[in-house]
Amino acid sequence: MSILDIWFRSRDRPKILLAILFTLWKLFLLCIALLSPGPGYDTSTKLLHPKPSLPGTIAESGWGLSARLRNLVRWDAIYFIEIARRGYSWEQEWAFAWGFTKFMALASKGLTLIGLSDPDGNEVVAGILVSHAFHLLSVLMLHELTLFVCSTLSASKCSKIALLAASLHVISPAGMFLSAPYAESCFSFLNFTGFYVYAKTLGTHHKDQVVCRDVFILFSGLIFGLATTFRGNGLFSGLVFIYDAIDCMARILQSAEIRQNIRRLFVVCVSGILMALITVLPQYMAYNVYCSSSSADTLVRPWCSDWIPSIYAWVQREYWCVGFLQYWTLSNLPLFVLAAPMLYILLHSGLWAFDRGASAKTRPSQYNKKGATEPLPPKSGLVIDNAIVRRIAVPQVVLAALALTTYHVQIITRLSSGYPVWYWWLASLIAENRETSIWGRKFHSASIITRWMVLYAIVQGGLFASFLPPA
Repeated sequence: MSILDIWFRSRDRPKILLAILFTLWKLFLLCIALLSPGPGYDTSTKLLHPKPSLPGTIAESGWGLSARLRNLVRWDAIYFIEIARRGYSWEQEWAFAWGFTKFMALASKGLTLIGLSDPDGNEVVAGILVSHAFHLLSVLMLHELTLFVCSTLSASKCSKIALLAASLHVISPAGMFLSAPYAESCFSFLNFTGFYVYAKTLGTHHKDQVVCRDVFILFSGLIFGLATTFRGNGLFSGLVFIYDAIDCMARILQSAEIRQNIRRLFVVCVSGILMALITVLPQYMAYNVYCSSSSADTLVRPWCSDWIPSIYAWVQREYWCVGFLQYWTLSNLPLFVLAAPMLYILLHSGLWAFDRGASAKTRPSQYNKKGATEPLPPKSGLVIDNAIVRRIAVPQVVLAALALTTYHVQIITRLSSGYPVWYWWLASLIAENRETSIWGRKFHSASIITRWMVLYAIVQGGLFASFLPPA
């Protein structure tokens, strides 16, 4: 009997199993971080200045917890920690998640209230605790979302897919970024929660449920808006509202349930506006700082006169050279090679989701045993709710396309952690034990991808803790 068989035999307690897997995996990654030799060519972590300790605190005793964990404070985490301590001081810092830094500062104050004070500041410990807690919550939320999406399957198949998908999120190629003080784990939880709340609104037309459905749509817009304050790519999740709006307008033009579709169209538009308002809040705050000053000595920044004045877009373009094909240089070719597996997974699973939505009328036909024609089954024999999967696949495909053409491509391995469709695709491959055929050769792609995820997370963890690229 294989380990996978034992795992599935115990799936009557999936959340306990997921918690155990999560704990073991996190301890493993923590060991990698703590055993890494330390900073390589970059010692920026030493720029974090210790705070004065209070008498009688842990800091005074010389325990120094955050000093022991500084191998997890690398790359962008340095910005997050410093901003959480003293707020935004420099223009380029506005590229780093406003929502996450504020939440981390709040968590740090919470640690102080319970008597924990560290010489390097509570922000380091708070950031690591927040990342771990929200990664676990996002694992459990993905499990719930998957159970809802695959409810049309048999109970055993549905629970199997849900357990697999959530387990894959534990060992996500985002790896150490889901443990370090980064916004990825918080974003994953909010994005999964937003999709879950939104998914519950589809297919609800009963009069007694319409008001509840409308509230859920608005609530999903609120959650997606909050997600954008943790990661800018959360804006793509709003595409589900555009998809829904187009679908409603098409139904109205076809004179199908006109009143219901007009009502849903209105609520979807309001939800999209609510999401947009939350998204622009940090931009508005930055505009007041840099563009609305009454001081004659203050130099007005160039982005203030843009048609849509966004400090985030300006900083990304000015300081990080983010733009269409700006990253397409020969020196960056190794980074494209590194990102290629995840780009393939995201794009291929996105096409898989769209293919599942093909109707019986448009899907190619085959002859059954009785000689009658019938539509070919989808590529995966595990059928889940097509209407939900197609919508959720849109943000994932757009993210992959922009990572390939516009972003720093190597970050796609951690950005992918907050999108559920590719987990469902890989889970279905594992559950079916299905082979993939390329150039006439068959192989178990699910096994290869899963091993790559584990190996990548291990190697990436060691490089991350030693302050070595890629990140």
